[in-house]
Amino acid sequence: MNKQNVIIVLVISIFLSMLTMSSCKDNSNNKNVNNESLNNKNVFNNDIVQFEFDFPDTVYIDKLYSGKIKYKGILDSITTSFEDDKNSRYITFYMIKTQNLNFDVNELHKVEMDTFGAVDNNTIPFYNIKFSKLGTNYISGIINDHVTLDMLNNKKARYIENIHKIKHKVFVVEKLRSPKISL
Repeated sequence: MNKQNVIIVLVISIFLSMLTMSSCKDNSNNKNVNNESLNNKNVFNNDIVQFEFDFPDTVYIDKLYSGKIKYKGILDSITTSFEDDKNSRYITFYMIKTQNLNFDVNELHKVEMDTFGAVDNNTIPFYNIKFSKLGTNYISGIINDHVTLDMLNNKKARYIENIHKIKHKVFVVEKLRSPKISL
């Protein structure tokens, strides 16, 4: 395969990724809710994906925080490498901060979101997160895990993706002020 064909396959892969982001489907609709669970350690588990937020559940208002998502997906069975020449894989987290979880995943492309890329197949870092409203808030959004198979043979190249709606509950509190001591 010459360089021109490789470039064409890469351009098509990027186009398909962008097209999919603008018409996202929530894979959770395909699964029975009873097969999904969120245990006490805040680990979400179903047949396709497992993830855990490594982020505090209580934070101070207007303070910057960083965190990460520990991730395992069914596409790990195809490749765990982001540097494989034959099978291209990448995982992206599109995040919003909200106090209301009643939104349609298909409407997310209309909202300003932060975007974070995975550093490997199991770690999605996110950073500079600050909440400006007291009370119950959420880190929410979607994880887009996608792979293009057999990229070196553009006649048989295949694109697979899994999109998952995710959330993490965060309680935002005022920072305690130290009492003034008069002498």
